[in-house]
Amino acid sequence: MWLSVRAACIGLLSAHAIERIISPEPSFFWDLLIYNLIVLVLAVTLLIESELLLGIGFACWGLSSISSSWFALNHFSDSPIILDLGYVLFFPFLIIHFLKFFDSTPKSKIQFLDAAIIALGVSSFLTAFALEPIPNLEGSINLRNLLNNFYPISDVILCALVITIFSKYKISPVNILQGFGFLAFTLTDIKFFWISANDEYSLGSWIESGWIFALILISLHKDRISKKESENQLFNQKMIILSIFLSFLTLGSLTIWSNSLSKFAAIPAVLSLIMAFLRMSIALKDSQNLDVEHKLARTDELTGIANRRSLLAKLNDAEFGPTHCMLLLDLDSFKEINDLFGHEAGDAVLREVARRFEQVLPSNAFLARLGGDEFGVLVHADFQQATEISKRLELSLSSPIYVDQVPRYLSVSIGVAEKTPGIDLIRAADEAMYKVKGAGQL
Repeated sequence: MWLSVRAACIGLLSAHAIERIISPEPSFFWDLLIYNLIVLVLAVTLLIESELLLGIGFACWGLSSISSSWFALNHFSDSPIILDLGYVLFFPFLIIHFLKFFDSTPKSKIQFLDAAIIALGVSSFLTAFALEPIPNLEGSINLRNLLNNFYPISDVILCALVITIFSKYKISPVNILQGFGFLAFTLTDIKFFWISANDEYSLGSWIESGWIFALILISLHKDRISKKESENQLFNQKMIILSIFLSFLTLGSLTIWSNSLSKFAAIPAVLSLIMAFLRMSIALKDSQNLDVEHKLARTDELTGIANRRSLLAKLNDAEFGPTHCMLLLDLDSFKEINDLFGHEAGDAVLREVARRFEQVLPSNAFLARLGGDEFGVLVHADFQQATEISKRLELSLSSPIYVDQVPRYLSVSIGVAEKTPGIDLIRAADEAMYKVKGAGQL
């Protein structure tokens, strides 16, 4: 259905263009009824197709177009400014429609900021050079003048925003046509701004066909397939850099050539830089959060030292490094403390043991809690040096640890293994540790 309706609208637009060639004078039937019927048909079709926001936006534009056409046909000098409300509402409805492609996840919020920075940055530059001040409007700041500037600026922002959003998805004919529709609508509005400023616009002129043709293309829609995340990030990074550069260039140009460029360009330029600063703040905060999460993922919550995952990563990094040894430590009779005093007391003992181990280890040693009452140490040393370190670790527990004001003496069984070709270092240290523990129980 959606294709046949658009084809019918193109047919009506073609008939309208042919009639204009035959009879250039404005016509009630062609320029009021048929012209605006195309827009209203598109609006109703979009509502039927459940594209609510697009449909409402088209309806608002169509109602304002009907009012403007009626006033022009009846030779009123100017239509009431309130009738432009539909044209104004057209833009927020379309922007909200396209923002639905972002969900509420933090990643989508970042993508939304990226899209806003790109849209505002690009539009600021285009606005500065496409909307140069026109002599007979200078010094006549009024609501109509503001609206005449509002439309093309909003067009450029919307066009840049939509193209940025479309960059998230794989290229398709519908995306290309809809993007071209926004571009055509933008160019038509800019052209209308120029001819209106010079009092050259009249109902039934060819520029009106540009709006209808653009609206037909904009009304196209289809489910879109997302690109790979890496492709999106690469595009956004390049476009954000370009947009920030264009924003600074626009503000600099406005400072130097303030009388020959549109001052309205300062608005999107400043907003783009504010968005970029906000984006940078969020990125910095996310980076800090990732650092914290990374640290938590590699840290034992109870003792604050590294955990098994961190030790395995460290061991993998040391695989092709200098000579290194693994020490596996298992506390003797620790289960009795948990049984007699409870797990909270046992946790306190483990924290104290970790603290003592850290104090006696050399700077090139890496201490980790593997779980329960087991610890591991990776140290860049040969077997003899590692054995001496194991003795220091044993001596660190020679003084009592007080549990509920009761002194408790702990000992530790330590297995030492040196890295040699083909050896599983952790397994070798584990086997050595159990030999020591077994010998101690004899």
